[in-house]
Amino acid sequence: MEILKKLLTGPMGIFVYGILSKWYLMIAVSGVVVAFWVFKGLDKSGILQATEKVVTKALGDTKSVAKYCTPKILSLSEFWDCLENPPSYDPDESEKQLQQQISDEQKKLSPTNNTNSYDSNNPYDSQ
Repeated sequence: MEILKKLLTGPMGIFVYGILSKWYLMIAVSGVVVAFWVFKGLDKSGILQATEKVVTKALGDTKSVAKYCTPKILSLSEFWDCLENPPSYDPDESEKQLQQQISDEQKKLSPTNNTNSYDSNNPYDSQ
């Protein structure tokens, strides 16, 4: 902090600091804009939905392996058979309750259900 105070005492330091901070803002804003358009394009092309399906299936298989195959680890043949063909995963009652609570909280936080939110029309959604 003291270095910043010494830097800003002279007019040249203020000038350099101003230029550097403006460059930082220009690069940061540009990065955010580019990231927005990249993800908007990925969403429109369906790549994000396909990725979500793959990740969801992989996580389901992982939960199934953890629940059903791990107890068979002492018998390698049964363990490998279970890994090759993992049984379908059925969640416990506590996991179902947790998922329900999460979805309820998401519904509360969604802007479509919020009556206090203002109506905003995003011009970029129609493109």
